[in-house]
Amino acid sequence: MKFLIGKKEDFITFLNSITKKDRIAVVSHDDLDGVASAVLMSEILEENKTRVHSLYFISYKKGMLKEIHSELIKKKITRIFILDINVYTDYEEFEKFRKDFGIFLIDHHPSDIKEEENIIKTETENCVTFVLYEIGKEIINLDKWKPLICATMIAEFSHNLQENFEFIKELYPETEKKDILNSVPGKLSQEITSALIYLKGKEKKIFNLIKKNKYYKFKKYHQVVEEEIHRCVEKFRKEAEFYPERNLYFFYSSPRFSISSIVVTILSLEQKDKTFVFVSDVKEQSNFVKVSARNQSGNTNLNELMKRGIDGLENASGGGHVKASAAIFLRSDLEKFKKNILEQ
Repeated sequence: MKFLIGKKEDFITFLNSITKKDRIAVVSHDDLDGVASAVLMSEILEENKTRVHSLYFISYKKGMLKEIHSELIKKKITRIFILDINVYTDYEEFEKFRKDFGIFLIDHHPSDIKEEENIIKTETENCVTFVLYEIGKEIINLDKWKPLICATMIAEFSHNLQENFEFIKELYPETEKKDILNSVPGKLSQEITSALIYLKGKEKKIFNLIKKNKYYKFKKYHQVVEEEIHRCVEKFRKEAEFYPERNLYFFYSSPRFSISSIVVTILSLEQKDKTFVFVSDVKEQSNFVKVSARNQSGNTNLNELMKRGIDGLENASGGGHVKASAAIFLRSDLEKFKKNILEQ
């Protein structure tokens, strides 16, 4: 595994510097990689005889760190592990965090950051859950979490790296790349993701079920969410606008669940050379919309496309990976965003 910034020893040094007086928080993304990496992080801390005092799962949006800053201070948190969050979309707030807390960041999103203390940055294909496994296996036996790690790698397309795919094959020899979603870890990936979608805002419940190895609980949510995904995929196929000059599909809808990223993933795997952009309402913030974008070929850098899309928009944030990216902005700026991404 290639580390772009930092090294394993930095994590070990930070971990060993924690004292009994410290109060620990874990702040992670609210997707499968975020929840799974929080599970591994809690296991590593418990082995180090340290407990997590506060656990937060957050979505990407402007001010995402600011919302929890004062609460962390009130709880007298001293150390924070930030996982699977590209803090450089809100760097000013991250700098405030670093002044008030001891921070260790592990992330795999593309960004322009340079070498900084207590940061581990890996290639985008290496999801944070797998990074923590590679770091943590020298501290604690994490083998029982390999099914979760493999499921997360598939959700994050980490299996596109051959060495990562071989890791999955060691545990699941029958797995094939061309039909990976129908493999055992592929199905587990979909079931946990469906539960996260159905129980949006209740990520701690998913976290606790995983910790107790109760994966069977996720199947009932998957069936309901899967039906909505199929309905939305067909709706996208029928109603999306296609712009041949950009080789891009643009679609706005408001599905029952937050499934836009799954829908564009399914469609983009069918037409890997095209860009799929799905705009949907943010149910928690009625005046905002969010975007999920995919292009499996990598011919269009979606991280840059989303940043160009939100250029000049207030209270907007966006970015991600080359092949998969997202954005959030005011609904009133929808046409401006659309114009920005369609401009040559």
